[in-house]
Amino acid sequence: MKTLDLIELIRTDIKRELREEILAELEPEIKQRLYANIFTFDEAMAYLKVSESTLRRMVRDGEVPFFRQRVNLYFRQIDLDKTIRKKLKRHEFR
Repeated sequence: MKTLDLIELIRTDIKRELREEILAELEPEIKQRLYANIFTFDEAMAYLKVSESTLRRMVRDGEVPFFRQRVNLYFRQIDLDKTIRKKLKRHEFR
């Protein structure tokens, strides 16, 4: 094996290990921040860029997860992102 090939192999291995180490360190923080973003009804409408009636229909049809506190509906950003991804997948093959 040539010296340059060996150096490139070592470099690639170090990059992979560093990436895994950094991801392992950041993953809890990333998950915490994702789950911490809670939207009100109006914020969810703005985030999804839909009208009030559309979001109400999505809630009624079970298209988007939500939770209720008293009379108010709330949405987790991670759930809204999943809803968007599902819709994108449905439209990819049309």
